[in-house]
Amino acid sequence: MKLNALMHVARDTDDIDDDLDFVFNHYYKARRWSIMPAEKGWKPLTDVYETDDEVVIVMDIAGITTQDIKLILIKNILTIHGIRRERHGQRKRHFHKMEIDFGPFERIIELPAPVDPERNNARYVQGFLEIHLPKREEALSGSIEISIS
Repeated sequence: MKLNALMHVARDTDDIDDDLDFVFNHYYKARRWSIMPAEKGWKPLTDVYETDDEVVIVMDIAGITTQDIKLILIKNILTIHGIRRERHGQRKRHFHKMEIDFGPFERIIELPAPVDPERNNARYVQGFLEIHLPKREEALSGSIEISIS
């Protein structure tokens, strides 16, 4: 009997979570551009991991051209910034659902190990930016811009 009551409470909690998700995702996001400053930007989802030989950064930035992305490495800090342009132009429209972020973004990533920026491999494939940076013994000084193929 107690298990049934606990399952009922858990189901009620899930319903509350669903209701809150609905409010924030359907009401707030559809109106966010009128209340949130555009210069604040958005943050693309990013994975950073390392293997024995390299540090790898993978960023989900579908819909962005490589010309709109800039990568700068200073010591062990990688800065990635760019812009996803609005696909619909400025014509008047009424959104029923708005989940795709657009506008400027910037991610500043502290790399977990010193890397050799001269031997980088950055590419943009199927909406993902993949940056492979081979490890080295010590970090280089100065900065370098990384190009994307």
